[in-house]
Amino acid sequence: MKIYTFKLTKKHIVAAILLVAAVVAAVIVLAPGGQAAPTGAAVTVRSQEDCVEYLSSLGYQLETGTAQTKKVQIPKEFDQVYESYNQMQQQCGYDLRDYAGKKVELTTFQVTNDPSGEEVLLDVLVYKNKIIGGAVYTRSVDGFMRGLAPVERQTAGAGE
Repeated sequence: MKIYTFKLTKKHIVAAILLVAAVVAAVIVLAPGGQAAPTGAAVTVRSQEDCVEYLSSLGYQLETGTAQTKKVQIPKEFDQVYESYNQMQQQCGYDLRDYAGKKVELTTFQVTNDPSGEEVLLDVLVYKNKIIGGAVYTRSVDGFMRGLAPVERQTAGAGE
């Protein structure tokens, strides 16, 4: 019977962590579908142009000349409506609870490639240069509101 021993050092632990991180990164990059679900923690935007570039990577075509930005405050306590809104955010990889009580930047764009044929708007919430949420919606009473997800996910769930 042979017995093998191994002395675990800090160097071995760091190497193992780096190896696991490299494997996870490779899986995300090489996974079918090509792109991981969007998460606010992963997307840094320092300008409106950065924001438009990111939203374009999700498949949105935007009318940037009419974009409007304002400061809004995420409520400290979520009522039933905001709870539902946050559930929609969570389905897209965001969670506004982490920003309860914080003032954030809300930028609204007009979407030009939505198949509904209606006037469609897209809101992006940004806190300290990180996208923390967003929504795609119409203003009409019988319209829709969806979370900020890649266009192919939006149109696949449009009948819901």
